[in-house]
Amino acid sequence: MRSFQHRDYFFHPCGACGAAANLTRNSPAPGGRERRTYECRRCGQVDVYDVAADSAVPWIVVDGSPVA
Repeated sequence: MRSFQHRDYFFHPCGACGAAANLTRNSPAPGGRERRTYECRRCGQVDVYDVAADSAVPWIVVDGSPVA
């Protein structure tokens, strides 16, 4: 399994299986945050996070759902 750096930008652990989920979309979110969408190639889980520019602020899970 891939070793993750703290707050890795292009990869993030899948919320369902823990494998490397790839960044598939990055867009602006309310409050000056970024909305990052990660998709797991192993299980198809899609996790969406709102991320503040300050890396000390925790990521907020917006949605975590499997791909249909």
